[in-house]
Amino acid sequence: MKVYWIGLDTPGRLGVSRKPDGGEALDGQIAKLAHGMVDHVVSLLEPEEAAKFGLADEAAVCERHGVGFYNFPITDHGLPANVEHYRRVAHAMDRRLRAGQALVVHCHAGLGRAPSLAISALIAGGTNVDEAILRVGRARGRPVPETDEQYEFLKALAAGEV
Repeated sequence: MKVYWIGLDTPGRLGVSRKPDGGEALDGQIAKLAHGMVDHVVSLLEPEEAAKFGLADEAAVCERHGVGFYNFPITDHGLPANVEHYRRVAHAMDRRLRAGQALVVHCHAGLGRAPSLAISALIAGGTNVDEAILRVGRARGRPVPETDEQYEFLKALAAGEV
């Protein structure tokens, strides 16, 4: 599981990633994150996706390795169904980063949902939306987010329009 670390102005670390490998490989990947001092994993996979990829027990594996886990399912290529809850998650992530924690956010390919939430956490911390998009894209090594709809959502979120 390759983590793309984002340059931040906080004591914490924030990374985005594609989903971990499922099955027996999951334990080793989470152990590696734990040894890399990752405090919390945020998965944006829907339950059906997680099951399909052999990640239904990701929360239990994280717990076994002392890594916090939070699942906030969003449809692949989609937007959050509950924008207020999404905003609260982004603000909670910002607080954790300011407290010095290391967070990794993943979705299926690490191109749309995970970068969008990372961008939202930076916005919650006061970073300009364009700067947040550039920072996450620079870390990911490609333009993010994945869809125009996600990009427009982030602009509207930053402007307080959603």
